[in-house]
Amino acid sequence: MSLEFWRNVSVVWIAIHAVVLFLIPTAIAYFLVRGIYWVLAKTKVGFSAAQRFSRQVNEKTESLSERVAAPVIVAHSKVSRWQRMGKSFLS
Repeated sequence: MSLEFWRNVSVVWIAIHAVVLFLIPTAIAYFLVRGIYWVLAKTKVGFSAAQRFSRQVNEKTESLSERVAAPVIVAHSKVSRWQRMGKSFLS
């Protein structure tokens, strides 16, 4: 076995190592990306449902707060109107 034989074997061995060392991270990255896409597809449905629910809660809160606040605003405006009328008669 001459030196040329071992040189050729080492070149092939290095090439195999290079391919393996390239394929393993590439395969890991490929499956990570596929997993991320899968997670995004599954969470889109959940997030859209949560957004719909949040929007309904927001609309219901707005309508109820307006229903509660409207009489308070009306009463406050009547009181301040009477106060202004009383001040204008006294001055």
